[in-house]
Amino acid sequence: MNPEEILFQIFLLIAAATDTTRISTVMQDALLLQHRAQWEAVCRDPALVPAAVAESLRLEPSAAAVARIAAEPIDIDGTLVPAGSLITLSTMSAMRDERAFTNPDAFDIGRTDQMRMHAVFGYGVHRCIGEALARAELEEVLAALAARIPQLQLDVPPTISGHFGVRRVSEMRVSREA
Repeated sequence: MNPEEILFQIFLLIAAATDTTRISTVMQDALLLQHRAQWEAVCRDPALVPAAVAESLRLEPSAAAVARIAAEPIDIDGTLVPAGSLITLSTMSAMRDERAFTNPDAFDIGRTDQMRMHAVFGYGVHRCIGEALARAELEEVLAALAARIPQLQLDVPPTISGHFGVRRVSEMRVSREA
């Protein structure tokens, strides 16, 4: 890479990781607090933290979809997509594919059909270079919350918006149980 490309990659890593990790943190906390038994299981057993993070990323990915340009003609179930066409790949749809996941709309940190290479981080040359950092941050935040505030409760569930690019979360409120 030339110096400009290196600077762009560094900028992209910082900017993209900030939004996506922050949104993923809120979504994983909300999902766990909406599924109290699973939150309590994570609080009792920190070994469940990585599975909880993976399942949260699957069910509510922070990046809803990505755009790509077809480099060559592609046949998708009998429909030809010409080279140069803009294609939108839905992360949200892929993560709830019933051919890949048992009961795909359910939040289950005990899921045994989790992908080894989580699709939320992309594939090939487009694989997120910050994946290890994102996972570490998400796991550390969840482990700290579960250890320090196990009585956390969801007062107002989040409002999630966006079906393309990075999603947005607003209106979530939490408190400690009395």
